[in-house]
Amino acid sequence: MTDGHVLADEDMPSSARVAWRILRCDPIAYLWSWLGWVVFLTAPILVGLLLKWILDHAITDPRGGPSVTAVLLILGAVEVSRWLLLLAMVVQWHGAWVGWHTVPRLNIMRSLTVDPGPAAGKLPSSPGEAVSRFRDDCQDVSLVLDVWLDMSGVGIASLLALIIMATIDLRTTLVVSVPVLAVVWLFRWLGPVLRAWRRTAREATAEVTGFIGDTFGSITAVKAAGAEEAVLRRFDDLGHVRAKAARRDEVGTQLVQTLSGATGNLGLGLALLLVAPSIRRGDFTIGDLGLFTTYITVLASLPRWVGRVGAYQRQADVSVARLAELLPDHDPRGYTAPVVTHLRHGPGELESHSLVGPAARHDDLRLDRLTIDGLTVVFPGWDLAPVDLTLERGSFTVVTGPVGSGKSTLLRAVLGLIPSDGGTVRWNGRAIADRSAFLVPPRASYLPQVPRLFSERLADTVLLGLDDDDLAEALHRACLDEDLAEMPHGTDTIVGPKGVRLSGGQIQRTAAARAFVRRPELLVVDDLSSALDVDTENEVWDRLFRATAGAATVLVVTHRPAVIARADQVLQLGR
Repeated sequence: MTDGHVLADEDMPSSARVAWRILRCDPIAYLWSWLGWVVFLTAPILVGLLLKWILDHAITDPRGGPSVTAVLLILGAVEVSRWLLLLAMVVQWHGAWVGWHTVPRLNIMRSLTVDPGPAAGKLPSSPGEAVSRFRDDCQDVSLVLDVWLDMSGVGIASLLALIIMATIDLRTTLVVSVPVLAVVWLFRWLGPVLRAWRRTAREATAEVTGFIGDTFGSITAVKAAGAEEAVLRRFDDLGHVRAKAARRDEVGTQLVQTLSGATGNLGLGLALLLVAPSIRRGDFTIGDLGLFTTYITVLASLPRWVGRVGAYQRQADVSVARLAELLPDHDPRGYTAPVVTHLRHGPGELESHSLVGPAARHDDLRLDRLTIDGLTVVFPGWDLAPVDLTLERGSFTVVTGPVGSGKSTLLRAVLGLIPSDGGTVRWNGRAIADRSAFLVPPRASYLPQVPRLFSERLADTVLLGLDDDDLAEALHRACLDEDLAEMPHGTDTIVGPKGVRLSGGQIQRTAAARAFVRRPELLVVDDLSSALDVDTENEVWDRLFRATAGAATVLVVTHRPAVIARADQVLQLGR
């Protein structure tokens, strides 16, 4: 179930189609793996023919036949060569395996960070859910590519074995084929149930992962509330739910594979019973028996692989559906198209496309005027009335009003972080088609009311990939000088998950430095005072006014009278 819909088989995405798109990113690497696996898994066909020739030759011509030692040496050499080939192919396969994981992860991340439209609607409900999708679901799709390698080798080997065996005993060959058909029917019957169990297991795992992340990020709040025991109980409960779901999922998968193996062994036993009369009559030579014994072992593995392919692809169908929810234009009945579109590129081939409409596409980054015309946002129970506002270059504009009047909503709507229900934002007179992709550094920087920091060095969480040329100035402007002097490792200090090793004020000033270091044309600040004392906030504002005077356009939410008094214009909401 997803988004309130129960997905029928015809509504499910095709994991095979997505896997094929990933394969096309580096077909040469996959071809080498495929050839290696096919050669390794079809080698027993050659061994069977060789064994038949040796045994028949030894019986018909005892004096000229090969010795037992020679037979063992020949067969041993074939097997040693086969396993040496496998060793070399494992090394090559591992590089391809990493690529199969990397392609969907890069493209999903690209969709969340670069593709048009607000990202909020595409984000998973919790960090744990995000980790589960990026780690487990991408792996499930990769397993489809991996099992195709094995299935190709086993399938070709089985086909060759059936052809050769049919020339010797057609009836026995047909009996051996029955288990394969039985496994296909069995898995088709169990498939929907297994798919539902897999989705439940994935969601339970995400709950545990997310709770661990939230606990580490809120450890101070947990200790302050004396909630340690409650956290442990919650973790234990989530663990039990996950264990139950995981057991059910694993039991279902193993059931199919075990039944597949059992039907394969049944076919093997029936085949041996059928050839017994032929052996007594002398229609079967000792070489034929050796060949059949070798080939029936190959054929016995075919039902297992048929069951495994079905299990992996059904599980991957669920994973593709979950990954599709992170992509734009998500529709419960239309997963396949967006997933295929975004998973078709390799790590070095990320698709580039226009992020703004033709009317807003231009190379000039300088902001002379930002015009907001009739911008409207509607939420259940209240709405933000149409807003008209013009920001001239170098101006300082304040948005103020009572709690719940829509101040933060307005800023987020201007930047395209949430969808608006009407209105236009123009950059130097040109309408911006997709604000979420256009109003980003170096055009615009946003300091949210509740900033998020990466668990990295303080310098890294500020720069986020930029050179450190302007780092010192940005830290000074954010009033972090004295704090850094007291940190043993300075800018190399690890801030911890969500900045847990910093105070609330340090977190907000670090986020401010992150916005300042980008030297944006438009600086958007949402209530800088929420975690700062009055003196520190005043100092930050003073430094900000001096640094941006006449150079950058500033749009802020605040209720501080001293800041409002210095504004060029004030927008009062909720009047």
